[in-house]
Amino acid sequence: MRSKYGVTVVGVKSPGEDFTYARQDTKVSSRDMLIVSGHVDLLERFAARP
Repeated sequence: MRSKYGVTVVGVKSPGEDFTYARQDTKVSSRDMLIVSGHVDLLERFAARP
């Protein structure tokens, strides 16, 4: 995510699961909630992606 979108995924919350800190090998699905960090303009652009 960082090299492609300029944001860092800090954590992931999957439905019915506990929050976990993201690692380099973390896989995410379309139903997961992401905790991300980065510059505001890059975060807004990332959040606007379909």
